[in-house]
Amino acid sequence: MQRISRTVVLAAILSPLSSAALAQATNVQVYGLVDMYVGRSQMSGTPSTTVANSGGMTTSYWGIGGTENLGGGTSAVFAIEGFMRADTGEAGRTPGEAMLTRAAYAGLNGDMGQVKIGRLPSPLFQLTGNLNPFGFSTRFSPLMTQMWIAGYGVAIMGDSGWNNALHYTSPTFGGGFSVVGQVNLGERTGTSAGNNSIAVLRYNTEALMLAAAVQEVKNGLNQSAAAPSQRTVFAGGSYDFKVAKVFASYDRNKTELTGRRTRMLHAGVAVPQGAGKWMVGWARANERTNVKAPYHRDTISAGYDYNLSVRTDLYAMGVYDKISTSTSGTTLATGIRHKF
Repeated sequence: MQRISRTVVLAAILSPLSSAALAQATNVQVYGLVDMYVGRSQMSGTPSTTVANSGGMTTSYWGIGGTENLGGGTSAVFAIEGFMRADTGEAGRTPGEAMLTRAAYAGLNGDMGQVKIGRLPSPLFQLTGNLNPFGFSTRFSPLMTQMWIAGYGVAIMGDSGWNNALHYTSPTFGGGFSVVGQVNLGERTGTSAGNNSIAVLRYNTEALMLAAAVQEVKNGLNQSAAAPSQRTVFAGGSYDFKVAKVFASYDRNKTELTGRRTRMLHAGVAVPQGAGKWMVGWARANERTNVKAPYHRDTISAGYDYNLSVRTDLYAMGVYDKISTSTSGTTLATGIRHKF
């Protein structure tokens, strides 16, 4: 019944397409996630706010994606995905954001790997989300907040997704190694400004994950030729002892013009208990720039995530945030996340 209902929804959304075109796809699905939480939110040096917000553990989104078997071990893939703010019913993470900011791509999978072209998630964002106990939470994960969120210092220039991007993921080789490469083309006549790139080397076994990445961002989020470039080096790993899964990583960023240099250490652990897991994480960012004295920021989070089913979970989180030159902030929140 679930497959039939999703097909009906898909047909309604894509009504301009013929039924014959839909029938060619071997697997087309409508999917997504809604995440809402309530609580008290406060970052270091800011007043507290009582909130009912979207996207506590995962940013709420919707998507339509699918594959088509082309034969010979090759398949075509596509996805169009958009963020949403479930607390207000608005599209996007922020007002005015494009409809399909999460992803919009087409590509091929085969024995030689995977190639995708379009609006694509940043491999560095994907990597940091996989190497901390809170996953892709840009609200509660110390690593994700300090690396990607403006209020916490945003160590990384650029968005969590890249426009005009070309992506490659290699097959697994050597007992667990794989390579990921991605570039986005600035599409500026007579200049390489905006031609951002990243390379990732990963090693995966059943219990162990190790990864290293080098990223070059030449134009930042707004694709301005005048924006400074930034070089990022990231290395991290995780190991699952079954009774606990531990995480650790190191990040180094150097931004031109501003002279900003960021060094970040992160450690965390996830401990399964009952139908859920306990999570604890810490990140420290040491900052140096040309315009202010050096300082550091510590963010510590702890919480429990309880699975009501394979699709629905409840969570309770606490976050302590402290800049060395300012007052501390504390966030307490509880929420619900449902996947469809």
